[in-house]
This record gives sequence, C-alpha cells and structure tokens, in this order.
Amino acid sequence: MYASNAPRVSLHSLGCKLNQAELQELALAFEAYGFQVVGPRDDADAYVLNTCTVTSEADRKVRQWLRAVRRRNPESIVAACGCGVELGRAQLEPLTDLLISNREKARAAELIAARMSGAPVGSLTLERNGRPGRTRSFVKIQEGCTTPCTYCIVPYVRRGESSVPVDTVLSAVRSRISAGYREIVLTGTKPGAYRDGATHLAGLVRRTLELPGVERLRISSLQPQELSDELLGLWRDSRLCRHFHLALQSGSATVLERMRRGYRPVDFSEALERVRSFVPGAAITTDVIVGFPGETDGEFAENVAYCESAGFARIHVFPYSRRPGTPAAQMQGQVPAAVLRSRVEVMQEVGRRGRSVYASSWLGRTVRVLWEEEVTPGSGVYAGNTDNYIQVLCSSDAPLQNVLEDVVLERCEADRVWVRR
Repeated sequence: MYASNAPRVSLHSLGCKLNQAELQELALAFEAYGFQVVGPRDDADAYVLNTCTVTSEADRKVRQWLRAVRRRNPESIVAACGCGVELGRAQLEPLTDLLISNREKARAAELIAARMSGAPVGSLTLERNGRPGRTRSFVKIQEGCTTPCTYCIVPYVRRGESSVPVDTVLSAVRSRISAGYREIVLTGTKPGAYRDGATHLAGLVRRTLELPGVERLRISSLQPQELSDELLGLWRDSRLCRHFHLALQSGSATVLERMRRGYRPVDFSEALERVRSFVPGAAITTDVIVGFPGETDGEFAENVAYCESAGFARIHVFPYSRRPGTPAAQMQGQVPAAVLRSRVEVMQEVGRRGRSVYASSWLGRTVRVLWEEEVTPGSGVYAGNTDNYIQVLCSSDAPLQNVLEDVVLERCEADRVWVRR
C-alpha cells in the first residue's frame, strides 16, 4: 500500500533472545505492509520498542529509550510492545502514542499502518515479503513459562506456555535460509518445554536438521532437567552448535530452594557431566543471580565456589532486582546495594577467569566460525563466533560478513581470540 512512498519504521529490542526473534518477525511483518525498516538511530516515521521488564534496570532503559526517541522525533509515532507493556502501562502511556500487548504484538505492523493511514484496522492488504539481512536469525518456537521461580516476573507477563506448530517453525527456517542466513537459533522463553502434539524439542530439532540448506543450528537455552539422551544424542550432527546455555542462578542449595528452581547444585553438576559426556568440549554458559534476598556471606561463598569449579565458558551475572508482585519481593533480608555491587564484581571476575580458561583451551585447534560484522567500517577487522561460542577476530582485505569457514585459534586478547584463516 506504500509502494511509491514507503514510510520508515525503526525497530529496537531490549532483553532476551526471544525478544530478538520477535523483532525479526516484526521486521518481516512491517516490510510485508510496505514499510522500509531502518536502524534504531535512523530517522523514521514510526518507532517501535519491544520492551523487557525482567529487572528494574530494564524498565529504566525502556523509559530512557522512549524519551530519547520522542525528543529526537516529536512528530513520529512512538509505540511500545511486549512484556514492559503488560506491567508498566501506566508509566509508558505518557511516553508513547501506542501500546501493544504481547497478545497483539504480531499485529503491530497492521496497527501502526492503520494509525498512519487512517484506514480501519483489518482493511489493509499485504504487498511483499520482507528479507532480513543479518548472519544469524532467531526463530521463535515457544513462549511462556509456568515454572514458579520466586524472583521472576515472566510468568505474569507471558502467561501460560504455548508452542509454535512444527510446520510453522520449519517454514520460518526455510524463509531464513532463502534470505541467506547461515545460522538459525531456535529460541523461546523455555525452549525445552516445546511440544506440538507428539513432537517435543528433540523431534523439532531433528526435523529442522532434515531441511535442505541448514548449515548451523543453535538452541538458545535449556534447563538441566530437559537434557534427555534423545536430545543430547542429536549433537552427533556437527551442524548443531556445541554450546549449551544452562541457567544455574545460584550455586547455593539453600538459595536455590528459596528461588524454587526445582534442582540442587548436585543435580546441576550431573547435568554438566551429561553434556560433556555427549558433547566433548562443549561450551556451557550460564546465568547467575547474586544478592538474592537473605543471601548470607556463606551462601555467596558457596555460589562463588560452585561457579569456579563448574568450568563455565561464560557467566552472565545479574544483581538481584526486586520485582513487585513476585514472592521474592516480600522476602526478608533484602541485600544492601553496596553489598550487592561488591558481590557482582566478585562474580564477574569469576566469569572472566572462566571465559579465559575455556578460550585458551582451544588455542591451536581448528574450529568453524561465522563472520558477522566488520568491527569498524573500513578497518578490515572482522568479528565472529565459533560454533562453541568463542568470540573471535581476524584481519582481512576481502569482505567476510556471513562467511562460514574453518580457522585456527591463535592468541587470546581481552575477551576475544585472534585467529588464522
């Protein structure tokens, strides 16, 4: 409908990989309605933010982004969608022209097109299919979580669990391959909970690998209790990335119990052993929360000791964030801010050491890397990721973006590794 004078829409996402997957889906939908999708810093007729509300810091970044866009482009339409809208509607309404719930998110392009044209919602026609332009594509397979972790707001904003039908997922993967993507990431709030009829995650992964043109497949995250022999056995196929993101949250048994995570440190250790038995050399990354309510010095020491011994390739450290409406928000013993900051720094250092040890263990070995971007335009230095999630760099006179090739890891520098092609 906008073929001769395409309006520009700028899309931005905060938060998890599921949000990134949804952003790619939004981009396709907007292009189908005739929009030109531009970058988050470009001038546009409409701005859409896919929000996150997992922490108070995420809420602050949402409001900051919306205010900045409104100041820069006061005449443009500013819209917000996603989890932040579910909980923070009253705070976001003054900053936006349009709020779109998770339930209506798939119709964001239609709603904004109708707002811009004055046409009734539902009366607009699609014109063309969009074509994304990045090296890695996130494909949403599942949404929602019913696990009642005491600190987490997600069950309240992405209510229930639902899975995308197998045929829909496979169709999305085919379209990404046709668009030139070299790596597909299957993602969701809880991908291991995937189920479409009799098909669980292992069946979906198997069906995906059967598609022509799948060169590299990654699963965004899993829970330790989801690591069945059937699923782990699929890693015999070298196209499955040797990377497992398993969220520990705490290495203290008593803290895990207060979190209601449903496993003990010993159970998590058994899961690590199973992964390493089935997939030798796999990178195991994790999330850790420090400063959970009531966390004593002894419990924090247990957390640190566990993370030091677990051999994680990367640790994402999160300071506990009090979320109103969650059971943890009402718990006694909220950790003082100064103590929280100190514990974050300690755990981050544990993560840095673990990342260095893991990357160093691969020096001199050949791995497969997908080159994703030139670090600085014109620099001739390219950044990419190996299948086991080591961030690498190389110099090249020829363009390398979206090239998939074998390289040799040569030397560690800061948090990346230089390679020889």
